[in-house]
Amino acid sequence: MRNQIPQKPFIKKIRTKKNNYIYDVNSNELVRVNQVIYDIIDDIGEVNPQPVIEKFKYKYEVDEILKYYESLKKARQEQNYFSDHRPEISSGFKSENDLKYILHSNLNQIILELTARCNQRCGYCSFSGRYPLKRTHQEKDMTFDIASKAVDYFLAGSRNESGEGKRGAITFHGGEPLLRFDLIKGVVELTRKKGVIKKYRFSLTTNGTLLTDEIIEYFVKNDISILTSFDGPQKYNDRYRVFGNGGGTYDIILSNLKRIKRYSPEYFKNNVSFNVVVLPPYDMDAIIDFFYRRKFFAPFRYNTSINFVDSYETSFFKDFNLEKEKGNLKNELRTLLNRYKRALINGTHEKLTIEKQLFLEDFHSIVCRPKEPLAEQFPPLGSCIPGQRRLFVDTSGKFYMCERVGCNYEIGDVDNGLNFRRILDFYGMYDGFFDDCGNCWALRLCKKCYNSIRRGPTFDKQRKMEMCIRKLRHIEKNLVTFCEIVEKNPDAFKFLEEVTVS
Repeated sequence: MRNQIPQKPFIKKIRTKKNNYIYDVNSNELVRVNQVIYDIIDDIGEVNPQPVIEKFKYKYEVDEILKYYESLKKARQEQNYFSDHRPEISSGFKSENDLKYILHSNLNQIILELTARCNQRCGYCSFSGRYPLKRTHQEKDMTFDIASKAVDYFLAGSRNESGEGKRGAITFHGGEPLLRFDLIKGVVELTRKKGVIKKYRFSLTTNGTLLTDEIIEYFVKNDISILTSFDGPQKYNDRYRVFGNGGGTYDIILSNLKRIKRYSPEYFKNNVSFNVVVLPPYDMDAIIDFFYRRKFFAPFRYNTSINFVDSYETSFFKDFNLEKEKGNLKNELRTLLNRYKRALINGTHEKLTIEKQLFLEDFHSIVCRPKEPLAEQFPPLGSCIPGQRRLFVDTSGKFYMCERVGCNYEIGDVDNGLNFRRILDFYGMYDGFFDDCGNCWALRLCKKCYNSIRRGPTFDKQRKMEMCIRKLRHIEKNLVTFCEIVEKNPDAFKFLEEVTVS
């Protein structure tokens, strides 16, 4: 029986060069402690202190052991610190009605795959044929009938509040969505006819090579934002971002960006952003110089997203003889983290760029963690409700969780809407797959996405195990770094009280 067997407290011990800390999972508190408490805390589940005394009497005085043993027991009994409680892992959805209640009139964004065609053949593209479990480039287009059904469903079930940050979003995706500029216009005009165009944000992800004066003018007039795939300096961008004939794309992208800026500097500043994929040789300072120190890109200081190719399920690194260089990324990230750490200590972090994007969220999750008791049931963190945040519609009209998961777990279609039974079944599998998280000290700090533990449409135990090892190391390192920073500058993270991380 649980009451008869001494249970270790649900904690994680953290150590810096100066101090010892206990991260208490049940209270979500991080407490600095002395060496005696650090040593004996694992044994406070004992009914009486004698076994603890016997274990540590050659290291500490008996009176000292008793003193801190009693203080720990008191903190446990009166403040619920250092409890041995472990939760049941559950997302909390017990029926289809639970999901209907959450999803009704609460869809945030719809992403329309206008076409599976593309005018480029980028080396690392997920549709390049180097990802065995994903589709390749195809000659498939979405019809206006499918697009209109998808949009009608979204309009009926979405957030449509006025005001910036509250509007629902309609996003055009591919392939290369500019190959279907006709359908982009059709969808925009559809919302205009329905009288709701001002209640929604429009955007698209594009390689930027097909932009024309006509398209730019239309986008500016209709406030359609552009996320441009652009990998920085020409020698890096043109290594993998190429046309079908192998020619580089840098010159035409830059030319088109200049065209946008000439037509409307305000639109250029407010509606254009970049998706940057950093690849070997992982020259992060070159990316910083290009996007953050060049005058032309100055408006995009906060509109540049940095990403890396996941080596799982791809032959990309092998095909381009990059396997030996993969490990260089760790060194680059370590250099950037140390730079960010020094800046936080010195109060100069606002001057940094990529460093903030890569590490701010990690520290935000530590600083702004909720200081409340751990409930009897706890959900796996980091996974959004399928369909709510980024409902992805493929060219044939099938619904999927998001564009990152792609066509790997169907959750409905344009004719029948969301399939709540499928979504509920998914949660049953998802909760069961993460059942062991209930015994993991990092469960309140660990965010994990279905996309990071799947193999095709199925849950992959091996991939999950590898992910858990990485995340535990990463979270522990972040906690240690956080403590080291606060030791040198207690106010280093005060600015995060005003920061929202989405």
